[in-house]
Amino acid sequence: MMKQKSINFFSIFLLLGALTLTGCASREQAVNFKIHSEPEGAYIVYKQDNSPWIYLGVTPLDIIETISRKQLDDDHTITLRAMRCGYLDQKKEWRGDEVEREVGKKGMLFWTPRLIKDTP
Repeated sequence: MMKQKSINFFSIFLLLGALTLTGCASREQAVNFKIHSEPEGAYIVYKQDNSPWIYLGVTPLDIIETISRKQLDDDHTITLRAMRCGYLDQKKEWRGDEVEREVGKKGMLFWTPRLIKDTP
């Protein structure tokens, strides 16, 4: 009788553990964007694949965005764009695995675009 109760308890414990690891796993990842520009004061936007641009702020910028884990698959991209009046726009693109690798190593996506003056 005692052995059957301990087996039932152990089975429930394993089931709850499995549910926690699979069903309750986070479907999103917080990504810290740390962006400076030379010169500072550039507007920063980002997009995932072909979605519309999302405004993040003005450099220097240190902001956390939540990105779905699906967007961090290898075939997806995240693109940042720096814009400032009188300068050419700068863009940088990461694949999903590159984002995960850089965030894993540095704890953030770090980018410092050097803006080039636009000469008419």
